Amino acid sequence: MGKYVEWIEHKGVRILFLNGKGLAEAENFEAQEELKQELLRDRSSPLVLVDLSDTVMTQRTSGKSKEVAAATKAEGIPDGPSAIVGLNRLQKAVAQLFGRGARYFDNLDQAKEWLVKEEKKRQKS
Repeated sequence: MGKYVEWIEHKGVRILFLNGKGLAEAENFEAQEELKQELLRDRSSPLVLVDLSDTVMTQRTSGKSKEVAAATKAEGIPDGPSAIVGLNRLQKAVAQLFGRGARYFDNLDQAKEWLVKEEKKRQKS
């Protein structure tokens, strides 16, 4: 898999994980591109977990987030549950302007537990 994106498992549930912890702007941009390519390749509307703790967020990285969302939407890939960890209040407010229904958490464990619950809900539908 890529440098920043990998498939992980939590309680038997498959999750696409972007480890963006501590990335500078250029690395963040590269990590988001990896995520976009995997979402376009997989096309299954996977559970997505993104760790952006201590990551540099800029106008350019926000624009890349919009690009990722637009690319998957344009390809008809349905939104899957997404959990984001590590954003401060201002970053969350900005992210909510561009996100496609992501939820925000203080730590990875909370995010993983929420994703597992969301997957169980999807399986019941």
